[in-house]
Amino acid sequence: MPEEPVFNTFRRQPLRPFFSLREFQIGLGTLVVLVAAAGWVVWRGAHPDPTLFAVDDQLLSGKGGTITVYERPVAPWVEPGSAASSAGPRLDPFPATVVSPGWRLSAPPQMFDEGNLYSKIDGRETFYKSYGFKKLHCLSLSTTEPAGLGIDLELFDLGSVQNALGALSAEISDPATVVTLSGQSLWYVTRNGGFLAQGRYYARLLGSDDHETVRQKIAGLRDALLASLPGESLPWAYELFVGRLRLSPSRIQYFAENAFSHGFANDFYAAGLPGGDAELFVSRRASDAAARELADKLAEGFAAYGQRVGDGGAADRRGRSIMAGAARPGRRTRQTAAADVSAERFSGRTAGRGEDARHRARRAA
Repeated sequence: MPEEPVFNTFRRQPLRPFFSLREFQIGLGTLVVLVAAAGWVVWRGAHPDPTLFAVDDQLLSGKGGTITVYERPVAPWVEPGSAASSAGPRLDPFPATVVSPGWRLSAPPQMFDEGNLYSKIDGRETFYKSYGFKKLHCLSLSTTEPAGLGIDLELFDLGSVQNALGALSAEISDPATVVTLSGQSLWYVTRNGGFLAQGRYYARLLGSDDHETVRQKIAGLRDALLASLPGESLPWAYELFVGRLRLSPSRIQYFAENAFSHGFANDFYAAGLPGGDAELFVSRRASDAAARELADKLAEGFAAYGQRVGDGGAADRRGRSIMAGAARPGRRTRQTAAADVSAERFSGRTAGRGEDARHRARRAA
């Protein structure tokens, strides 16, 4: 049986032998309509109607008295029987006195926590978290006259007075900065800024310009914050360093953990002694045994950088001597003291100052 072809062998020829005249006319008419529509669209785009989006003035003024253009937001809830709050935004934890004549809010207050701190302080997030960061409250002020001046307020809740004082001291860039100890607070000012620590709070007042108006406002903000923020007694180390050794508060630093890069060394205070020949480190422990154990660990840790030079001491490869010893400041308190002294400065003109610094550290401890 011969095979029949399945596909059309006349590939270039249609299977229909002819086309009807009407079919041709309909196709030609459809093509003309499409070309005409495309031409109209092009022409209309080049000749738009100027009154297409115009609105009759009567439509705008005819019912203007009955149309509500702006609707106030819902008012905040006020407990019945309590005093109504002011119309302005809440500034907590900032006192209301931060807004004074000549100054206004540039933006509503903001609050950042551990989850979104990076969006405000990118690159410094780890620093503040190392000092027990809890929250950051931000507020921006600007002048009404003269215009163009501003101050950013940053209030850090660091959880404890030790962390707040430690963050303030760690951010002092100039060793000659004059830091004022006033009651339960520490503060200092710069040409266009102010910094203070009181209680668990650390505040930064950052002015936009070195201008007298900015400096006066920063002084007022400092006083307002010191009067409103809750205070706590300063740590015991400040009595030692400031009260007994007469050191500037700017020399005191706090290390919550990993002091001297040792994992066991936590809760340490440090202060440079006058002359720059010695640095005193102190840490309180609950008992004599715990203080002695910490002193021994420090001596062993420091000896890893050089060699032992005596009981409780070590010297590194550059000749610096480390002295660690237990001390008892009172019946109920214990502390461990370690002094980092440069032996190279115990000669010539600075010998007296170096020896005097070392003896003062030992007597204070």
